[in-house]
Amino acid sequence: MEIKECSGMNLTEFIGPESIHLVAGRSNNVVVDGKVFLHNVRSIHFANGDGYHVEFVCYDDALNVQELYIYNVSSIMVESVYGEQKLFGDIHFS
Repeated sequence: MEIKECSGMNLTEFIGPESIHLVAGRSNNVVVDGKVFLHNVRSIHFANGDGYHVEFVCYDDALNVQELYIYNVSSIMVESVYGEQKLFGDIHFS
């Protein structure tokens, strides 16, 4: 599922069988369980359809992929959204 994220958005309710793709920003700061800070998060995958095994996919400025796995996730918050993505010329998310 694609979500147009914004700063302060709570993604906890979306923990489930469907992957989350963050489409508004290129560099999203995400806080997991109030203590783990992740930078450049672009998508989140739930291996078992719950928060037990969660994969966070991050891209750096050169579009290199880093995958981080966190277990027993109970909350996901978008702390901030950076880098507006421009799509199809004049159409963009902010």
